[in-house]
Amino acid sequence: MLEAPTRVLGPGRTLVEWPFHPPRFPRAGATASELAVLLDAAPVGDADDVDLLEQVVGWQQLIGVALAAQARAVRELVARGHDAMGSLSDEIAAVLASSRTAAQVLVSRAAGLGELPAVETALRDGAMDTRKVDVVLDELASLVVGTDALPDRDAVDAAAGAVAQVAAEQAGDLTPTQLRRLVRREIIAADPAASRERARRALEQRRVETGWAPDGMAWVSAFLPAPDAMLVRAVLDAATEGGDAHDQRSRDQRRADVFVSVFRTIADQGSLPCGALVPARRGAVPHVQVTVAASTLLGLDENPAELAGYGPLPADIARHVAEDATWRRLLTDPVDGTLVERSTRAYRPGRVLGGHVSARDQTCTFPGCVRPASTCELDHVEPWRGSRGDAPPSGDPPPTRADNLQPLCKGHHDLKTQGLWKARRDLDGGGVEWTSHLGVRYLVRPQPVLPEARDPGDGRRRLGHGGASPD
Repeated sequence: MLEAPTRVLGPGRTLVEWPFHPPRFPRAGATASELAVLLDAAPVGDADDVDLLEQVVGWQQLIGVALAAQARAVRELVARGHDAMGSLSDEIAAVLASSRTAAQVLVSRAAGLGELPAVETALRDGAMDTRKVDVVLDELASLVVGTDALPDRDAVDAAAGAVAQVAAEQAGDLTPTQLRRLVRREIIAADPAASRERARRALEQRRVETGWAPDGMAWVSAFLPAPDAMLVRAVLDAATEGGDAHDQRSRDQRRADVFVSVFRTIADQGSLPCGALVPARRGAVPHVQVTVAASTLLGLDENPAELAGYGPLPADIARHVAEDATWRRLLTDPVDGTLVERSTRAYRPGRVLGGHVSARDQTCTFPGCVRPASTCELDHVEPWRGSRGDAPPSGDPPPTRADNLQPLCKGHHDLKTQGLWKARRDLDGGGVEWTSHLGVRYLVRPQPVLPEARDPGDGRRRLGHGGASPD
């Protein structure tokens, strides 16, 4: 069992103290051949845990030595004029059967190592790996001294060299994230005035972007001043601290839901948190537009819907959106689907759908409950989240349509939400099957909206003449 005690050298910095003997790797100044000989001769199967861990370090240094040598070869090609037209990346990509992007990284890294010998030495000596090298080079790329006209090239080079020296000296016991923060701190200290100017220019680039993803999903990203970004994170963290024991959503899922709820509230109220009204566009408040066939809403087919500005949506997602949305009728050409007429009237489908469910079931569907459906809450028989907030067993979103909805009074709705009772639709009979926490099952049959139709001649019998038919 490997035991490698550590001691803290400073904020977040750790140095491993090797047991038994001083570490053999990394070896400062070692060549590739020297390292290869030592590592090739090292046993693996018979080595103890500490020896194997040292071999990992040694091979990592050998990789760094090889990459530094590769960078020198790339720089020599550049020096011989082979990158005059920026074509060296294509040449390297072709010979390595790699992408042009990966080849460009090699060329850029080679140039950076040539300009910063302290970083190259750290790579060769095992104090840095390629990730740490790229961190330093990426951060130094933003170093611009001077706020007007062209920067002072000599001053830039001097500042970059000084920052690189500090990074190379401390990189060995820093993670890439810690190293990045160190380099940023040194860059700011190198020229505070230039750092303020860079921050001012970066602030002008703040923005929010949307990127599309498959399966009805999308990315929303924001480029913000760091204090504002940390404020957003702090609010989302605070809003999702703790939570309901029955809510099994992950922390990330809850953050996402809180984030969306902020904008849903603004859209519903038509005003910003400061009280200012959200300007209407073409007379409409901010909204999303989903176009879906009536047959799909009724569950007769599973044709995709269309979300304006995004594209196709699965039918079930469209039904879920439609449950609490405003509908507007669109007539389309049956041949090519082009719009023929757009209705001037709009209505709330949730009310229509809820009215249908209430009229069908008449009362709360819990066994024995006679609470009128019109006073009940509308519940998904198969919920969008399970009783404890998890996804439905099928993994697919359940439909928001009449055959998956039922009226439940608040008390019985809470029992189902808490997982104490479970319900499923009895598709054959049209009723709801309830299972208690003891495992007892109850099947609640739907009540007929109207009594069974009878022959007109049976009218008197239905009116209560003792069950006897007249002569």
